[in-house]
Amino acid sequence: MSDAFAAKLKQRRRRRWIRVVFAVLVVAMIGAGVWAVWFSGLLVAQKVRVTGIEHLTEEQVLQAAEVPLNTPLARLDTEAIEGRVSELAPARRVEVSRSWPETVVITVTERTPSAWVSRDNRPWEVDAQGVIFLPVDSPEAGLPELRVDADDADVVAAAARVAHDLRDTDPALAGQVAAISAETQDSVELALLDGRAVVWGSAEDPGPKIRVLKVLLDVPAAVYDVSVPTRPTTRD
Repeated sequence: MSDAFAAKLKQRRRRRWIRVVFAVLVVAMIGAGVWAVWFSGLLVAQKVRVTGIEHLTEEQVLQAAEVPLNTPLARLDTEAIEGRVSELAPARRVEVSRSWPETVVITVTERTPSAWVSRDNRPWEVDAQGVIFLPVDSPEAGLPELRVDADDADVVAAAARVAHDLRDTDPALAGQVAAISAETQDSVELALLDGRAVVWGSAEDPGPKIRVLKVLLDVPAAVYDVSVPTRPTTRD
């Protein structure tokens, strides 16, 4: 064996050992990283930060969240925390994230009221989906009252949707509505501030109904029926 060949063979062996040692070091580093993130006490939940709340209190959110402190952040079940906080009626959407190295962030988007309903002898705010979510001392100015059975979720949802569609499409027209009543999902009626009434019917086709009603209100009458917007009627 020539000296040159022996030198090349030795060099190849050295490179092979270097690659092996490097691979071992990489695996060790990965293992140390996994241990630090998933199992050690280095990156554990020590703090909880709550954002986005207005009506809910931080204490209410923390109690509902039940974040297991001193648990590695990587092992936290964020979906479970989101689910628990979402059970709070004013919470429309909840997002839980990790802020390394020690903080859990709970971001709450609260419901927006579209109307109010009387329940347990006090006003409660109702959102566009008909969720009765917040008791208040007095209703927010401009919100119509829902004169419905507060225990009938389907009827509440239908009336609340009409309130939302009016406010979203034509705030000026919505401002003329004092109350919205309904006994069924298809028998929604509006009571205007000036004493006139509007037969709305179901919550479907809000756009055509609003356009027709705006024109129809110029006609002197006591009752305006837009339940079938292609065939509106009035009566004294």
